[in-house]
Amino acid sequence: MEDKLVSICIPVFNGSNYLKKAIDSALAQDYPHTEIIVVNDGSTDQGLTESIALGYGDRIRYINQSNRGVAGALNTAVNLAKGEYFAWLSHDDIHLPHKTSAQIRFLSDLGRASACLFSDYDLIDPDDKLITTVRLPADKIRRSPRLPLLNGLINGCSLLIPISIMREFGLFDERLRFTQDYDLWNKILDKQEFFHQPEVLIQYRVHPQQDTQTQKVAPESDPLWMRMINNRTATQRAQISGSSHRFYHSIGTFLRPTPMQKASEHALDLAKRSSREALTSVVIPFLNEIALLHRAVESVQSQLDARVEIILVDDGSTDDTSSIERLAQRDERIKLIRQPNRGAAVARNRGMMSAKGEYIAFLDGDDIFMPNKIRRQLDLMQEHGALFSHTSYYISYPGRKDILGIWRSGQLNGHCYPELIRSCPIAVPTVMLHRSIVDEGFAFPAGCQLGEDVLAWIDLTAKYLLLGIDEPLSVVEWSDTSAAMSLDKQIRGITAMIAIIQSHPIHGKHLSQLESLRAHLADLAGQQHQLSEAEWAAPLVNHAWNTFQSVPADAIGRI
Repeated sequence: MEDKLVSICIPVFNGSNYLKKAIDSALAQDYPHTEIIVVNDGSTDQGLTESIALGYGDRIRYINQSNRGVAGALNTAVNLAKGEYFAWLSHDDIHLPHKTSAQIRFLSDLGRASACLFSDYDLIDPDDKLITTVRLPADKIRRSPRLPLLNGLINGCSLLIPISIMREFGLFDERLRFTQDYDLWNKILDKQEFFHQPEVLIQYRVHPQQDTQTQKVAPESDPLWMRMINNRTATQRAQISGSSHRFYHSIGTFLRPTPMQKASEHALDLAKRSSREALTSVVIPFLNEIALLHRAVESVQSQLDARVEIILVDDGSTDDTSSIERLAQRDERIKLIRQPNRGAAVARNRGMMSAKGEYIAFLDGDDIFMPNKIRRQLDLMQEHGALFSHTSYYISYPGRKDILGIWRSGQLNGHCYPELIRSCPIAVPTVMLHRSIVDEGFAFPAGCQLGEDVLAWIDLTAKYLLLGIDEPLSVVEWSDTSAAMSLDKQIRGITAMIAIIQSHPIHGKHLSQLESLRAHLADLAGQQHQLSEAEWAAPLVNHAWNTFQSVPADAIGRI
């Protein structure tokens, strides 16, 4: 990397006031392998700009052309450039002496010779006095690489871009006089990643003569910003801001004080509509128990003020499923998928891969949603920018309890990893994910028949914050054979989980949490020799029903 040639391109029009300082800063680079290309874009200042450039002799390459705008001048420079990297220097800005060497070194450390870099910068006034230092939010940019472009944070003169990438995307659009840079960065960002180098490498001059300080920019910028707003996918919007609502609202608010009023209004209008129009895919795996499945599906069909699709995954049922087939034919929101019996994890993964929704929720065939479940959970996720959430839930225990219990699992919130390894209260029918999580590769572990959901939640909390909602929005049905009620299933599930967790390259490092899980398993094994299933389950049942106001168990039949 240390011998790569960097082409520093300086477009100029009537720049006699600041051009010398810009060229001097390019020549002062402590990186030896540079070429400096100055393109005079048809200046009309009686030869003042040209005389400054010619005064540098063969230390720079000088081109004089008829006026084509900044885009045309930059295109000329790029087409003539011999370097492997492009750096832009406006005639009124300054590259600090270590700018080029620092970026080449950063690329080398990054191990990505094809990366595009941008940096922090100083703002200076017409007399070179420091106004302020702009330090970009490095943590936010690491989480959301597209954030700088959409928040106007990329300063073009701080960039270092491989020339091959510049040429691949067709260079700058010469029809654009003011937004040619952001138009090109937006195109490049669809296929290439921009990396933030968190150090000040340039000085950006603010003065009244800049076109960006005038209203002339609005007719070009409004369409550009609208394209940038409209061309982002749901996953990209979530990666940038956490949700579509926050994405649109933040851009609309950002643009409100600028001349780009049409784009601002467009973004704010989309923000209002995004929550109501968001589609939620509900994945329901099932194996027989068709009567209960009808009840589960009806609870999703009856969701209030929510757009849903229902993905039913038949995991090898042997019962008559014709009624489910007729239900799917009557309701276009229902998609029925069949597979040989391979377990709930594989079935859920099949459902997620077929999901079209921006959000994905899960429901088991013997459980139900409360009528406001999707609307309430989706609103809170949009508001908080959460990609992963769960709620508290009701418990129904037919034949054992005539009122509903409650499990306040939704009190679990925020940074939950690695403590979730010790104990995980999250229930499948309470979880909602943004589809960006699936697009980034999430799947339920298919090799585990018991505890696969807990392993999935552990994986997710290692990467994402958990939004806990302490409102019971689902009803989970227990029976004497439920995993929650079965000491034997608990032991087998935890045993399988320990084997997987301790062999995991990241989870396996959390020894104290693993030891707690092993101690819990040993305690369960000891109780297995002393207690019946019913005696063991009694405290669990009491905990769920002790602190809750009475709700008739048949209430779920009326949902």
